Amino acid sequence: MHNPTPSTSAPLSADRARVLHGQQISIPQQSGAATVEDVAEQVAGLYGRGAVQLAPVLALGVFERVGSNWVSDTLREVMPQHNEPFRQQLGRAHPLSPCNRAPVELDGTELGALGRHHLACALADLYGRPRHLVKETNLVFATDTVLRLLPHSPVVVLTRAPVGIASSFERGRLWARWAYGQRYAQVAATAASARWRDFAALVPLDDPAPPVALARLIALNSLLLAQALSTSGRAVAVVSYEQHVSDRNTVLSELADHLGVTLPVSDAPQAGSPTHRAAVDSTFVTTGGKGGLVAEISCDTADMVSSHVAAALERAGTFLDAGVTARAAGWLAGDDQYEVCAPTAGSRPVARAQAPAVRVPEATYHHVAEGVTWRSQLVTNAEMADLLTLLHAAGLPNTCLGTNLFVCPMPHERGGRLHFDARARRWRVSPGYESHPAYWVTWLGAATVAAWLGARLPTRAEATRATAGTRAYNTNYAVGDASSVLEPGRSAGDVHHLVGNVQIWCGDGPDLRPVEPVRRYLFGAAWNTPGTADAIRAVRSRYLLGSSRGVGVRPVRDGRTSAATGLGAWELAHHLNAWIDGLDPDGGPARSLGELDRLLISAVTGS
Repeated sequence: MHNPTPSTSAPLSADRARVLHGQQISIPQQSGAATVEDVAEQVAGLYGRGAVQLAPVLALGVFERVGSNWVSDTLREVMPQHNEPFRQQLGRAHPLSPCNRAPVELDGTELGALGRHHLACALADLYGRPRHLVKETNLVFATDTVLRLLPHSPVVVLTRAPVGIASSFERGRLWARWAYGQRYAQVAATAASARWRDFAALVPLDDPAPPVALARLIALNSLLLAQALSTSGRAVAVVSYEQHVSDRNTVLSELADHLGVTLPVSDAPQAGSPTHRAAVDSTFVTTGGKGGLVAEISCDTADMVSSHVAAALERAGTFLDAGVTARAAGWLAGDDQYEVCAPTAGSRPVARAQAPAVRVPEATYHHVAEGVTWRSQLVTNAEMADLLTLLHAAGLPNTCLGTNLFVCPMPHERGGRLHFDARARRWRVSPGYESHPAYWVTWLGAATVAAWLGARLPTRAEATRATAGTRAYNTNYAVGDASSVLEPGRSAGDVHHLVGNVQIWCGDGPDLRPVEPVRRYLFGAAWNTPGTADAIRAVRSRYLLGSSRGVGVRPVRDGRTSAATGLGAWELAHHLNAWIDGLDPDGGPARSLGELDRLLISAVTGS
């Protein structure tokens, strides 16, 4: 790991709006008044470029399967986490999405009113004290854009030898499961655009075999990352997967020193220990140990991957600076450290079985602690799909030009369970997952479904009281995914998964300056987070359109909410569309991010 001298950044020009220690800042609301870079600079000004809140650390991978989940889980207790907010949570149509076939020119791209507000709130959500960690592992042509959106962020580059990456892909059958053939075609099409034409020779559309295409993508992403960092002048540390396996303690010590944090002592059982239990689905599990560097691929495949990475690096040397290609080559070194052996019988996962159908009884509400009654089950995928279909029919689609309002629709093999059927104009659930809790839900989605059900979201204090002394079920990758909303051993009259399975959104949040975007608390434990008492009570919050694979919805009722107070989908769509229309005041005075968020909360909750 190496730590160059941190960079300094030029101040904003005098005509840029700012906030320093409470001074007002407003994102221009008139159509076409703010480019992407305007918004990014103004959000950085909102937090005083580190004087008020710290810019996040960017953990950028040379590709996927480089140990990024291990890094983020290791730092979870000392750094709030954001898992691929650009690649996962921006829809394909968003101009900043890494999956957009027409990447933007940052300086001149204008966003609509909703896009401007969402971008500003999303960027603001990444700043904080303690410093947050943002993990992105496969940005490709969006790499330079992300670095410019966060100009004050230090970077940790996560590296792994290509043969090791290829082994992980082969072992998990990820090329097919994650539709990387389509991803290669999208990247090749982008490389043919005028801005990136030099790179087109690295990813030709010549129907390559999967190992060849994978090697080219690894080389391309590494080169683009090296090129972007060569001009950014910021602090960079490098974490090698191979070094982590061979000398884990040294890697942890150097990483902690670079980030200025003290890492907790881990007491999690390692793979092979008597107390370790393998997860049903281990695709994203990070609790297992690594005992050595073994590539479970054929020698021919290993040679193919190594040779095509080398060929791409050599070809890039004809149009990139020698220092850029050398840096990328250094990150991708280490193929010779792996023992290459053919996969052993039973080492590859079988095709994922369809989840068994579970009949969920009608939800009821029960007293758990003083003040409110708690819904017996978490909100299910089936319920969320019904609401999304009704909202769409009422004129409010989930996604508007790449901004997701209620849920983040992910492919099934990436953990997505809710999918929009454009031909039928309705939302569907992955077969067998109808009874599982909805996740990838934004706070707006959680508050909207609660209002539709004649309920509300609990406050953090209410959740703390209700869960005191409760043992968490399905946490820390015990299953490898969320399970049915019916908790084993519980009866119809119980509250299931009061803690565990997924975390929940709360109806309140931290006290912030009025100009800042509003945040709402998350509470509890999820299938992919620790289930300790400290982890359950840890204070964490997100912006209103944030989401993750471990956060769902638990409605509660009080004396003012009941089935009779539920709002219809048409009424909810009407209120929310009015808020979206009001983001562009048509020449009126600009309003702060905080004011706009409070109007959104009022639109869905009436408070």
